[in-house]
Amino acid sequence: MKKTLLIAITFMFASTGIAQTATDFTINDCGGTSHHLFAELDAGKVIVIAFVDPCGSCIVPSGNAYGIVQSYASSYPGKVVFYLSDDVANSPCSTLNTWWTSTVGEPAVPTFSDPACVGSNYGALGMPKIVVLGGNNHHVFFNQNNGLDHANFTAQIDAALLVSNVAENATNNFQMYLFPNPVTGNSAVLKYNLNENTEVTVEVMNTIGEKVKSISYGKQAAGKNETALTLDALSDGLYFVKLTAGKNSQLLKFAVKH
Repeated sequence: MKKTLLIAITFMFASTGIAQTATDFTINDCGGTSHHLFAELDAGKVIVIAFVDPCGSCIVPSGNAYGIVQSYASSYPGKVVFYLSDDVANSPCSTLNTWWTSTVGEPAVPTFSDPACVGSNYGALGMPKIVVLGGNNHHVFFNQNNGLDHANFTAQIDAALLVSNVAENATNNFQMYLFPNPVTGNSAVLKYNLNENTEVTVEVMNTIGEKVKSISYGKQAAGKNETALTLDALSDGLYFVKLTAGKNSQLLKFAVKH
């Protein structure tokens, strides 16, 4: 058993606060395909990496992370990808692949056993360590050892999608727009069309997915709607407004320029 087991017992970290920027690599996976991490992030992909021993305690969290990633396949085809990496790059590819397909019981995924892609790039090691990377600033949105917080993991994938500029074109189209855009004053008007009477929530987020404003409007009628957003507290820069109506949502990018 690897020495990292003692570290994993001692440390357990949740998302953020360990490494804020991803560590780049250009390496071949176990199948011989070349991967340049920063190029993939710059292309709008959200990268999930599970660093494993492999070990018994890695099975459930890694499998659950893979399942959640797969749930994005229809809404964001090819945008959220799952990689499996040996935590300290000392397990042969054959061992890693066999462990994944036979023990975890999931289809083959890109796997790595290379010193350029190891868990210690993101702080103390865990069994497993799971990270979510995204955006052209190569931000680390999620970093957890020894388990998986499903809700936070999903929320951070959503945040990474948002700043990777791919979420705008997904989900329902509410014919939504913000005027003016760029916002030059203290407020703007959000106009949208609802297909049915439903509960409506509007959130404003910055470019690393942090929520800076959230408003619940209760149930609104089907058809054309509009609401005034007070944005005087926002500094100049790029933001996203997210409209959630029932089970559907849409994102819109806007700028503030005073």
